[in-house]
Amino acid sequence: MMKVQTQMKRRLVPGALVLLVLAVTGCDFFRKVAGRPTSSELEVRRVEIAAQEQAEREAQARAQAVRDSIAAVEKAVADSAAAETFFRTSRVMRIRSHTLRGIKTEDFPYRYCLVLAGFSQPGNGEKFSEQLKEAGYEPAILRYTRGSSTVVGICPTDRFGDLKEAYEKVRTEKFFSRDAWIFIKD
Repeated sequence: MMKVQTQMKRRLVPGALVLLVLAVTGCDFFRKVAGRPTSSELEVRRVEIAAQEQAEREAQARAQAVRDSIAAVEKAVADSAAAETFFRTSRVMRIRSHTLRGIKTEDFPYRYCLVLAGFSQPGNGEKFSEQLKEAGYEPAILRYTRGSSTVVGICPTDRFGDLKEAYEKVRTEKFFSRDAWIFIKD
């Protein structure tokens, strides 16, 4: 019996040592012995791959932003060309601000406006502006430096192409006048 116990102890001690080595060193010991990367090397590689993937996503997002910007410019150019053709064939006048004596352009932050009416009494311009608001339009009032004359328009914008859509919509309104014209701020 003693002999059996001694043999068990001899087997138990090396087995316990193997378990102790495994507990202390983990799988990295065996990976290193086998020539495989350790867990810390795998973590470094995982971080590198994640950084590369993030850089690729950012590069793709920048490239998409450039494509979207180019498409927006192309659409604006096409819209402006279509509006120019439309207004030329519709015989809608375009009047530049430098040809209008005494019009205040400092307070008007936009480049274009579709002018629908002019008034010598400012109260009439205000009333017409309210009528435009009620009809769902964004009115713009341009004032003259001398006197109290105003012109009232809609669709203040920096894009010429936007005016075509506004013109097509407003010309169906009962307050629309064929004398409408396009104001262009110089």
